[in-house]
Amino acid sequence: MDKISIMIVDDHKIFRDGLKLLFSHFSFIDKVHEASNGREFLDHVGELNPDIILMDINMPLMGGIEATVEALDLNPELKIIVLTTFHNEDYIEQMMLAGVEGYMLKRSTPEEFESALMKVHDGGNFFSDEIIQVVLKNLSMKKSESVRKQTTSSFTDREKEVLELTCKGYNNEQIAELIHISPKTVEKYKSSLFQKTNTYNTVNLIIYAFKYKLVDIPV
Repeated sequence: MDKISIMIVDDHKIFRDGLKLLFSHFSFIDKVHEASNGREFLDHVGELNPDIILMDINMPLMGGIEATVEALDLNPELKIIVLTTFHNEDYIEQMMLAGVEGYMLKRSTPEEFESALMKVHDGGNFFSDEIIQVVLKNLSMKKSESVRKQTTSSFTDREKEVLELTCKGYNNEQIAELIHISPKTVEKYKSSLFQKTNTYNTVNLIIYAFKYKLVDIPV
């Protein structure tokens, strides 16, 4: 894995220092940049060009949601992982729909941080188990079961396989290697899944799959 740079956007210096200490033990991290709020982040992200951004939500001057939306509007290629203490469903939905690659809790283990950074850098996604549980929590089970049956009945076995691996955070190249097809074929299966679920990108597909339990992902 190539060396990567990280940018931590959080208003608590002690927490930033703790993450920097943790990341100093990760051999694949080269540089760690910091910002104490969304405005400071936007002022410097262009020049620093970090590979992955860890974004808090509640910060002074400008919070993480507004900063994320503005940053991704300017540069959709940015890879942002939300890092928060909150289980708020509105926050989760807003940040996912904004186009973040991951959503995890600040109390995540070092192993989870390592896995999240590696998966997102490789083009995948990462969502903490607790976040998946929040997405699922308040759904109507009757509606969920109805949608699940109606949707999955139209999936081919290969589409189900691609969907499950996508929800586990694997990117197209990794999926292709795991099930012995080409990355272009994976893209075709995902395009079909977008059409059948009325979604328009990978994150929205994952949200839809979690909501309606289209895949069996342990949480």
